[in-house]
Amino acid sequence: MKLRGTLILLATTAVLSLAQPVMAETLKFAGTTAALTFDPHSTNDFVTTSIVRQVYESLVELDADMNPIPGLAAKWEPVGESTWRLTLRPNVKFHDGSVMTAEDVAFSVKRQASAALYKTLFGNITDAKVVDGSTVDIISKGADPILPVKLTRLFVMSQKWATDNGVATVPALGTQGTEAFSLRHANGTGPMLLAEQIPGQKTVFKKNDAWWGTFKGNLTDAVYTAINSAPTRVAALLSGEVDMITDLPLQDIPRVEQTPKMSVVDGPQRLFMELEMDGTRDLALATTDKSGQPLKANPFKDVRVRRAIAHGINAQLIVDRIMRGKAKVIGIGSAPGFSGYQADLDQHWKYDVDLSKKLLAEAGYPDGFTTTLNCPLERYVNTDEICKAVSSMLARVGIDVKVNGMVWPEFAKMLTNGPNSSFHLIGAAGNSGDVQDTFVAVMATRDKSRGQQNWAMWTNPQFDAVTDELVKTLDPKRRNELYREGLKIARDNVHAVYLHQPFLTWAMTAAVKIPVRADSTVMLQNVEIKR
Repeated sequence: MKLRGTLILLATTAVLSLAQPVMAETLKFAGTTAALTFDPHSTNDFVTTSIVRQVYESLVELDADMNPIPGLAAKWEPVGESTWRLTLRPNVKFHDGSVMTAEDVAFSVKRQASAALYKTLFGNITDAKVVDGSTVDIISKGADPILPVKLTRLFVMSQKWATDNGVATVPALGTQGTEAFSLRHANGTGPMLLAEQIPGQKTVFKKNDAWWGTFKGNLTDAVYTAINSAPTRVAALLSGEVDMITDLPLQDIPRVEQTPKMSVVDGPQRLFMELEMDGTRDLALATTDKSGQPLKANPFKDVRVRRAIAHGINAQLIVDRIMRGKAKVIGIGSAPGFSGYQADLDQHWKYDVDLSKKLLAEAGYPDGFTTTLNCPLERYVNTDEICKAVSSMLARVGIDVKVNGMVWPEFAKMLTNGPNSSFHLIGAAGNSGDVQDTFVAVMATRDKSRGQQNWAMWTNPQFDAVTDELVKTLDPKRRNELYREGLKIARDNVHAVYLHQPFLTWAMTAAVKIPVRADSTVMLQNVEIKR
C-alpha cells in the first residue's frame, strides 16, 4: 500500500513537472550601434552582421575559437580546381515554416555574390548549381583555396520569400530614401526569430523552437538596444535597465568590477585599428596649407609624408593611456587570430619626431599642412580620444589636424557613398579572418572585383601582383611566402598607419553568462540566465 502511494506521488510529481510552463528568460543587451539593415547581403558592417546572424545562418559556421565548422552545409569538398561541392544539412526550415532547399542555397549564393560590398569576398563566383536535392556546387573563375572560410559570411535566404517581397535582388544601402522589405523584416533559419526591428533603436528576438540546432542556453527572448553614448550605456547596465553591454568604456572597468553582482570579461578582437590616408586623389579633401590655401598636390600620395605620419604617432602611448592596456600595438595589416598573420614582421614604426619632421621637409612640407581627420565616434572603443591624441601628436611634427567626429551611420555612408574622406580612423579586418581577404578587400586597388573596402583608395602594383597570385595559390608554403611579401610591401609603403588590435570588453550582471567571441557576436542560443 505504501509502495502504491509512493508511485502515485511520483507519478503526480512527474505530471506536475511536465505541466510546468517554460520560464521566460529575456536578455536585454546594448551595444554602440543599431543594425543598419536586416538584409544579410546588403552590408558587411560587422555589428550589423553580429545582430543579423541570430536570424540568418551561414553555410559554414565558426566555433568559439573562430575555426570553421558545419553550418547549413554539413560538409564541403573540392571537385576539380574551381568547384566546391556542398552537402546541405537536412530538415532545415525557414521561420515561415518552408523547408530550405538546394534552390534556396544556390539563389542565396548568387544573390550575395552580386552584392556590391561582397564583390571582394565572392566576386569570383561565376555560378551556383543544384546537383540534387541536398547538393550544391559553387563554381568560381579559378581556384579559391579559402572559399569554405569565406562561406562563414554566406547567409541563406528563402528564394520564394525574397521574390514575393520584391527583394530578389539586393537593395542598396546608403542611398537616400532607401527602403526595402528586407531592411525591417527577415525570414532566416536561425535560432532566433525577428519579432520587431525599429531602425536606429532596437531589435527584438524570440526563440525559434523549430530550430534544427541545440540551444545551450535558456533564454526565450532578447532585446538589443543601440545606446551610442558610452556613459548612458554604462548607466543602463548599473541601473538594471539592461543585463549586458558590449564596448564597456575602458575607464569604467574598475567601477563596474567593484559593483556587486557585476562582472567584466574581455578577449582579443579579430580587428585592427588604422589611420587611412588618401592614396589616389590629385588633391586631398579638406586639406590645405597653414594659411588655408589649396595645396598643389595631395600630400598623402607621397610616401615620405605617409612615413612622417607613421613615425609621428606614438601607438604604444595610445595603447597604454587611452586603451588602458586593453589592446596590442601592431605594425602590419594583420593581428593575432588572423590566418596568415606573421608575428616576426609585426613591428610598429619607431616613434621619432625629428625623423618625422625631416621626412615632411624632404617631401616639400617643411611647415607642414592642415587637414581633417574623420573619426567614427561610437563605433569602436575610445575613438574620440584616439583621434584627439593623433591630432595632438601630429601637431608636434607640423601637421595641424581638425578632428571631425561623426556618428557611425553618417561615417559609414560617407565611405560607402564615396569614399568622401582623405584621412580617417577605421577598424579593418577583411571579411573571413584570413589575411587574403584583408589583402583583397582592404588593400588591393579598387576595381570591379576587389578593393571594395579600400576606403583609402591606396594602390600599389607590386601588392596587387602578390594578391593576384595569393588568391589562386593552393600550396601552403607558397601562400605563406605571399602573405609575408604582401604584408611587407604594405608596411614599407605605409598603406595605412596601423595602430592596435583592440580587446573586446563586455560587462554584465551576475545573472547572465555570455562568452566573448573574437567576432564580437553575442550568440543568443548560448546565453545562460540564472536570476
